[in-house]
Amino acid sequence: MPRRHMVDEMDLKIMRRIQLDARISNVRLAEDVHLSPSACLDRVKALEKDGLIRRYVADFDLAKICSTVMLLVEVILENHREADFERFLAAIRMREEVLECFKIGGRIDYLMRVICRDIEHYNELSDFMSRGELGIEKFHGHVVLAMDKNFHGYPLDLLMEPQKRG
Repeated sequence: MPRRHMVDEMDLKIMRRIQLDARISNVRLAEDVHLSPSACLDRVKALEKDGLIRRYVADFDLAKICSTVMLLVEVILENHREADFERFLAAIRMREEVLECFKIGGRIDYLMRVICRDIEHYNELSDFMSRGELGIEKFHGHVVLAMDKNFHGYPLDLLMEPQKRG
């Protein structure tokens, strides 16, 4: 289990604000959380160094750029030896269409979020996955018809209690 960082109320304020706008300037961030710019920058650098802030990304509106098909894909492996999981994961890590892959409990081994140009592109991916070399017993996709709630950041206030610095 990863080492937990001692997160206090000021860290939470900084993380909540950065989560809304990762391009915010340090001066503006410092104003918003009521710190001096140097103290704010020190805290952000510590959050980055400790791995709490892993990366900064841009959120694109793909519909304005190109046509796509999003799918949620269920994967069941034939066997459940460590080597089978490793072979599968090595293959999907090479596929850019696979945006996320979750190992889950229950009757399904993995649930993946996949993006393709069109259904033909998905068929190519499905054929690749189903050939037998990856040990997949079942590969079943569900086309996403609409995204009714988008990810807008983690509900930090609901997930944790701020800790006092010692």
